[in-house]
Amino acid sequence: MGMAETIDGKLRTGLSPSNLVVVDDSHHHVGHAGHREGGESHFSVTVVSEKFAGVNRVNRQRMVHELLKDELASTIHALQIKANTPGEVLLGEVISE
Repeated sequence: MGMAETIDGKLRTGLSPSNLVVVDDSHHHVGHAGHREGGESHFSVTVVSEKFAGVNRVNRQRMVHELLKDELASTIHALQIKANTPGEVLLGEVISE
């Protein structure tokens, strides 16, 4: 299983998202710090979950980081996170791959 699938599985299990997009952005970082041959080092995650209701932006990021702590400590060099509730998405936040 690749890292994108691992991220997807852990976030689905921990956050029960209504929408989840995991993108491997490693190819954009060739030659930069943390890049590895074969990629799987830089990711963008967009996650929509009711579990973010009443939680500020920083703590939403912490929730995602906690679920991926092992991967962040070993494999993932960079992780960009967009974390919203379904209601926030309805108010105009765009979800895309």
